[in-house]
Amino acid sequence: MNVLVTGGLGYIGSHTVVELIKAGHEPIIVDDLSNAKRNVLDRIQMITDIRPTFYELDCKNVEGLRKVFFNHEIDAVIHFAAYKAVGESVQKPLQYYRNNLDSTFSLLEVMEEYNCKKF
Repeated sequence: MNVLVTGGLGYIGSHTVVELIKAGHEPIIVDDLSNAKRNVLDRIQMITDIRPTFYELDCKNVEGLRKVFFNHEIDAVIHFAAYKAVGESVQKPLQYYRNNLDSTFSLLEVMEEYNCKKF
């Protein structure tokens, strides 16, 4: 199963990617690297002997997401791409709402276009 993992180079996302690979799935990672580092790909490869496909992309970028879905037959999506710092979210609530909701809406829109129903 091809599984799109947004925020897949973050802590929880990268651990999920490792477990997906161990279970025989093919993860495709989308991450804008705002809260992660590209070298996490190397660590995933060291653990699994597989280097997953990676797109440096903001999930609010609908056209970019369409390219990912066009290039891969995505069967399911696990969405970890979000801002999550509690203190900062209180200081900047609109920025958090805009990022977390807009990225989710963009992702759901493209999933609908490509008939991907597992979220």
